[in-house]
Amino acid sequence: MNDAQEEALLTKFPPAENIFLDTPSVVMDSGFRVILWYIPDGLSLWVQVCNFGRPTVSMGDLLKKSVITWKGSGWRTHESNFRPAESLGLTPGCINIAPCWFQQGHEVDGFKPEVSATLKGERSLSMIMDMQRPALLASAALRVMHPQLYWASVKTQIELGRWSGDQGMADMHHLLKYWASVYTSAAIMCNRQSPDHQDPKCPPEAFDILTSIGSYRCATMKLPNLGIEMAYNPGVMVSYSGRLVRHGIRVDEGDQIVWSWFL
Repeated sequence: MNDAQEEALLTKFPPAENIFLDTPSVVMDSGFRVILWYIPDGLSLWVQVCNFGRPTVSMGDLLKKSVITWKGSGWRTHESNFRPAESLGLTPGCINIAPCWFQQGHEVDGFKPEVSATLKGERSLSMIMDMQRPALLASAALRVMHPQLYWASVKTQIELGRWSGDQGMADMHHLLKYWASVYTSAAIMCNRQSPDHQDPKCPPEAFDILTSIGSYRCATMKLPNLGIEMAYNPGVMVSYSGRLVRHGIRVDEGDQIVWSWFL
């Protein structure tokens, strides 16, 4: 569904009420199913700096290469959606990191998953090791938020390890041993503006987990098809289905780093 169709639906079927969240909250639908977890101040300042900030700085070369200038490439990595960094050593950009995934456009029979391009360099193992604490935090959160999805994801990771070994995919098998998240992929975004959008390649039943840190003072995340806005300040943790929930965020001052875990 494109943006024009989404806007038309919102105009025809607006949310029953508009809500602003700034305290820990869980949102349920009419069938009493949880569709949103919101945890402000979920990450301490020490965790933000040491477990998220420093690893992001070390990924600067990959983040820099991710930003593109040619039109028609999509907004996610286009230069017009990135702001210059204010902090020394921080690099704007957006990268996906996964020890086992399908290349875009190859999610069909006949293609085998492979290691993402960001993990094909000499620093691949050190990157995964630097990501282990954030990976464990996201996994622990999912264990509470959605136990069934957590255990299904654990089973998937075990099977991927067996499959990669049986297929003789040594690099993938080695990296999977050190991949500490039950999620299969992570996106690292630095100083990127995100217009209202959905993530069409994510499974609709999956809960993505987003964590945001940085020197920016305050921001608001908008979920227009739910009629929800929420304070999106440094240290926040949010979880929802990126496929079903339309979401957007804009920060104009200060640096912002977002780590998004997805399946």
